[in-house]
Amino acid sequence: MDSVESSLARRLAVLGLLLQALHVLFGITAIMGMFINHMLIDKTKDTLYYSHIRWQLVTFWVSAALYALAFYAWLQLGLIWPAVLVLLFTVYRIGTGIYHYIIDEPIERLI
Repeated sequence: MDSVESSLARRLAVLGLLLQALHVLFGITAIMGMFINHMLIDKTKDTLYYSHIRWQLVTFWVSAALYALAFYAWLQLGLIWPAVLVLLFTVYRIGTGIYHYIIDEPIERLI
């Protein structure tokens, strides 16, 4: 692992975190981050940030599925609390990613 690859991986990880965090204001940013992470995940192989990119991808896909279920619950039952729970779950995942980014440690788990 050379410093250029590590630097690129670090920047990619922070870009993904920022785009996911901004999903609260602009939903499309999470989708943009997912596409960027999927396209460039191979460039982060053999760096500690590979686990961060995987973490971000799992966060996106699990949150997207849960948001879809929450939207269905809102349409059919008029419930808003499932969407709030999904938002809290997503914020927890983003916060965990930020924590591991700051301390420069890989994220050992997926969920």
